[in-house]
Amino acid sequence: MPPKVSVIIPVYNIEESVGTCLQSVTGQTFRDLEIIVVNDGSTDGSLEVIKRYAATDSRIVIVDKQNEGLAYARRSGLQVARGEYVQHLDGDDYLEPDAIEVLYSKAVEEDADMVSFPFYFDYPDRRRATKLATGVYDSVSFIYSTAFCRNYWAAWSHMHRRSLYDGVTFERINYGEDVYLTSQLACFARKIVVIDSHPLLHYIIRNDSISFGTFSDQKARDIETYPRLVRDFYKDKPTYPQVEKALANIELGAIALLLSKRRFGDAPRLAKRAMEIERQFPGLLRQRPARHWRSLLMAYAKGERWGRLMKMYYALTRKLK
Repeated sequence: MPPKVSVIIPVYNIEESVGTCLQSVTGQTFRDLEIIVVNDGSTDGSLEVIKRYAATDSRIVIVDKQNEGLAYARRSGLQVARGEYVQHLDGDDYLEPDAIEVLYSKAVEEDADMVSFPFYFDYPDRRRATKLATGVYDSVSFIYSTAFCRNYWAAWSHMHRRSLYDGVTFERINYGEDVYLTSQLACFARKIVVIDSHPLLHYIIRNDSISFGTFSDQKARDIETYPRLVRDFYKDKPTYPQVEKALANIELGAIALLLSKRRFGDAPRLAKRAMEIERQFPGLLRQRPARHWRSLLMAYAKGERWGRLMKMYYALTRKLK
């Protein structure tokens, strides 16, 4: 019989941490699972560590492939997955011992297509638990709750029914991939449950991670790409008119993220687009996640000189971190 849960773990050059990740999965209190480890062209000793764990646990399936990035690594794992439900897990993160048991039990109890859960941000010097807007959602309400920062996009922060992936497409982007994937899965979901439990996953913050490492032009292009991908996906869906405002806020979130990364050379163009969105949906700039950057965007929209002055004000008042 196929396993009840498939845990998919992409791995790329993390030989020092992948063992902790695998140990957290092989040691789960819930045993009826398969562990699909996708070695995404690692050039360090990651594959050897994976093989050592596979030699002692027959539930581990190794997919060894050339490097193509996180999105395609997840896709490769899904192509061999057999479980009723899927749990993603980055190879440098780890689960609490009862995580899969808690999530699968809730999924079955609620007949849910997705189960979202709290997790820890593990920084080098501290740990912070997330707070979620718990409850039962349909597709549209979940997109709004996440677009307006009440829940999280991260693919690994939800357990998914595997059948949701039948209509999903993957794009080779490494920043915003979670937004694109989760927005698609939510579109196909009939019922999404956000649970109030203890944090079930540890998201490790590393300086060289995709989200927190050196910011590059490619990352900037990915950030501008993912809102367009989400909008293009929804345009022919029946729910598009209902979620259009949420999709606009996703784009404003990307603009805010670019400003937070100090992409001020792009600020005049970004401000122009932000004002177009604000005219379509008045008051959206006062909402999270763009509200912190509202004054700066409005100044750049008035003129580059005004924008530079406001940027100086942001720097003086420590609004620029």
